[in-house]
Amino acid sequence: MISFLNLQYFLLLSEELNFNNTAKKLHVTQQTLSGHIKKMEHDLGVKLFNYGPPLEITPAGLLLKAHAEVLLNQMKKMEMDIAKFKTSQSGSLKLGCTFSRAQFMMPAIIRDFQQKYPLIQLQMFEGNTPEIEDLLIKKHLDVTIGYIPETQKGITSLPLYDDPFILVVHPSVLSKCFPSRNSHQFRFYNEQYIRDILSHCPYITMSRNTLVGEIGREYMKKLGITPVQEMEVRDVGTMLSLCYAEMGFMLCPKTLVACCHYPFSKGHIIHPLPGHIGKTLAINYPSEEAKSPILKAFIQIVRENLQEYITDAGKE
Repeated sequence: MISFLNLQYFLLLSEELNFNNTAKKLHVTQQTLSGHIKKMEHDLGVKLFNYGPPLEITPAGLLLKAHAEVLLNQMKKMEMDIAKFKTSQSGSLKLGCTFSRAQFMMPAIIRDFQQKYPLIQLQMFEGNTPEIEDLLIKKHLDVTIGYIPETQKGITSLPLYDDPFILVVHPSVLSKCFPSRNSHQFRFYNEQYIRDILSHCPYITMSRNTLVGEIGREYMKKLGITPVQEMEVRDVGTMLSLCYAEMGFMLCPKTLVACCHYPFSKGHIIHPLPGHIGKTLAINYPSEEAKSPILKAFIQIVRENLQEYITDAGKE
């Protein structure tokens, strides 16, 4: 059998046509080099060189040389492809996201990523939106999933889709707050009905240092509404659980409601907010990391998991 090593020895000798020079370049003895060539001639049953002096390549040797060049080029390409594959399959990735997305959006993404790329060490950092954006800008993170940062210098954002806030409330809450009205009427989208809910029902919201809490309060302020009762919580899971337990209404990003394990769609009333424009959810990363194979692999997994939400505008 002819090995790639034999072909490499033969090809260099066919170019140098000098055993001494070829042996020096290969860092082997002339005897070793001669042994490889003789073995090839024996295995192929043809003479590859006329052993002069001068050393000359035979017609059979020229034919082998043409094939050897192709095979060795393919071998180099194979080695480069394998090296690229190994690079994409190992390393580390520092991911940042808010506490809410860490709880309800990231588990499936991380599971699929680690199943496909088990050699890549994934580190996740949780915090509120300002904290995560600050870590990204300082390049302490490789990638984040969140809204497009206000500071875009040195940051590339890949838009995924618009994620509007929605109103979620259980009919039992409406029955308590509007005893003389049939709660079923609130299932029909009506801006006045929504204002009634915002004005007269208990409001479950996040603390003021979170984006969810800030956006909700800004929306209420824009409408000139002050809730009759406000329950402020620090954890998005608590907000979702209280709303599901029929303790009041919440204003929450649509994706979190869709991704969480509570079956809100089966009993709760869910409506878009009149006049509210959703913020764009995006994959954000330092611009110089754009060609990172690990980052590209992670982006692909995110897209696969969020495919049902991604709009045409967010597709490449």
